[in-house]
Amino acid sequence: MTIQNQNLSAELARIKGAEIVRSFCYTCPWTCPTEVYVRDDKIVYHKGNPDSPNDIGTRCAKGMASSYMTIDPDRLKYPMKRTNPKSEPGQFERISWDEAFSLIAEKLTEIKEKHGPEAVVWTCHHDPNTVFARHLLGDLYGSPNLYTHTSGCEQDRRFACLTLFGHVFPMHDFANSRYIMLWGMNMLGANQGLFESRALLESKQRGAKLVVVDPVFTETAQKADEWIPIKPGGDSAMALAMCRVIIDENLHDADFVSKYSAGFDGFREHLRDNGYTPEWAAPICGVDAETIARLAREFATTKPAMSACFKGPGYYTNGADASRAIYLLDAITGQVDNPGNIHLKDWAPLGPPVIIPDEAKAKPGKPPLHVAMGYPLAPDLPNSRLPEAVLNGDPYPVKAIFVQATNPVMSDPDKDKMIEMFRGLEFGVAIEVLMSETALECDLVLPETSFYEHAEIRQGLWLGPQIILCQPAVPPVGESKPLYDIVKGIAQKMGWGEHFPYEKWEDWGEVVMKDAPISLDELKKQGFWAGEIRYGRVADGLPTPSGKIEIYSKAYAEAGHNPYPVYSERSVVPDDDYPLQITHSKLSVHCNVLTQNNPLLMEIVGENWVEINTVDAAKYGISDDAYVIVESPKDNITILAKVVEGIVPGVVCIRHGHGFGHWAMGAVAKGKGAHSNVLMDRHTGPISGANCYNECKVRIRPA
Repeated sequence: MTIQNQNLSAELARIKGAEIVRSFCYTCPWTCPTEVYVRDDKIVYHKGNPDSPNDIGTRCAKGMASSYMTIDPDRLKYPMKRTNPKSEPGQFERISWDEAFSLIAEKLTEIKEKHGPEAVVWTCHHDPNTVFARHLLGDLYGSPNLYTHTSGCEQDRRFACLTLFGHVFPMHDFANSRYIMLWGMNMLGANQGLFESRALLESKQRGAKLVVVDPVFTETAQKADEWIPIKPGGDSAMALAMCRVIIDENLHDADFVSKYSAGFDGFREHLRDNGYTPEWAAPICGVDAETIARLAREFATTKPAMSACFKGPGYYTNGADASRAIYLLDAITGQVDNPGNIHLKDWAPLGPPVIIPDEAKAKPGKPPLHVAMGYPLAPDLPNSRLPEAVLNGDPYPVKAIFVQATNPVMSDPDKDKMIEMFRGLEFGVAIEVLMSETALECDLVLPETSFYEHAEIRQGLWLGPQIILCQPAVPPVGESKPLYDIVKGIAQKMGWGEHFPYEKWEDWGEVVMKDAPISLDELKKQGFWAGEIRYGRVADGLPTPSGKIEIYSKAYAEAGHNPYPVYSERSVVPDDDYPLQITHSKLSVHCNVLTQNNPLLMEIVGENWVEINTVDAAKYGISDDAYVIVESPKDNITILAKVVEGIVPGVVCIRHGHGFGHWAMGAVAKGKGAHSNVLMDRHTGPISGANCYNECKVRIRPA
């Protein structure tokens, strides 16, 4: 820590009469390192850790308001068991932790004996502490079905990066880039990755060109040099046509692709054989051929550059190949993992928190669900297909689901089917901080601590390798427990307590940090460790089957798919009865499903809305700031309308589709805004298994 920052932190602590706890914020997945100031077991102030390279002392609104969760009166405080039939939302009675652990152990034993360990599924957010559950239910119990929520997030983007580069989560070296092309990626609107958003704006101030390809004039598009208002689902057509221009005009990096890619010559023929020209793409994507060709030439001749996406192109059934085509622009121009490119970051050497000996490990009797479902390439569970396993035993029966820090009843398409699924389980367990919509459908609800009340050691999302630490700052609310203590309690009842020998979090923390370049004690004082930013890993060889960038995907071919990205039309197309295409975008002060019970954030944005173009608003009699009814073939919602110029005609954009319209989650959140997921059927990416939230046609009328 620099002397200047150390003096500032010490002076703040003196003024507030507080102790400094160095930690990180987990309101969103970007986990900015923080300093938490604590007095009398209460948080009196918190700010960014000024020494961390991915924070520099600042916070976003979500982070600044996050400490409210430590005093939220709606927090879950005690373990609770359902007392009423599962044909209706749950009513619960308080039980002890010992009773809860005993009940879970009994049910796990019973289900394994009757149906096998694969009948138990764990699904969660990307909490690093879920590794404890993986050791319990995976290593010891034998279930192959331990998953996270990626199919409801950036599954297609992740899938594309794994397929092409063998990397699960490339970062963005905006600071050094001169040409940045973002496809359906609203960095500044979602305000996740604060340091990346800052680097993006600073790079633009230094002269980098920013091009945003999006049907909506988002906050990021508003800062762009050029907004390309693409038709929904047209990303793959435009990206493939750009690849064609670059290759036909010999603007690709011939030396790079010959040395470091597999399948370039075949890709060139693939583009020509399928007629993927700008003229072909123009009517599909709504961008004229001249613009497509110009952007291709600009991208290929301005270096360093990057082409990147996140969720937007992936919310359609053609999203997997769209994402691959977007990243192929980087690959064919040699713009991968150099300064100013997408960055294949190194990971810090963190180990598991407990060591399970091989002789204690159980072997699953069946393949993981995603493989058995027919999605062998999926990087995570195809959530929208899970009801078939529970309700129909397809591909094999699922009898119990553990849900931790995620809310599929609220967040996945087709709310009614998700409720039916949970009511059809033999056993459902929710591990949460608030009584979520999913928790209402479970048999057992366990109160988890917030990130201010427990420890986590995880990889940081900075360009270089990074270790970040979250350590307890205040006591747990009520009888809430960290996940690692919940897992230990279950393990003891299952007869596996010896494998979870820790008494305090530092015990397992030492195990995690065994090979780290910093001690746990040093990490507690500093809050993070950051290594050197390294470039040029492509030349070292990539963790793909060929060791190269896989333009030709052998994995695709072996799974029966075209090894090169293709254009296919999205699954749901507007018609005369439902003439509008739905899209979604997030809000800067809300994230996932927890922030809506925070009165500080709800005072800023207390409900969500639908954006509609002025032409469509006039056609359908919609007034600005008036309530409207948005109706799909499946259901309808009442929501506030905002009439704007910045959206493609024929498209409506609902802000923050995962978080408003709660019927649970606390008194502040309940009933605020509209829940758009009820409008959707369960469309699933045919290759990646992603939830396709934008495969939905609607009509709109005044309320």
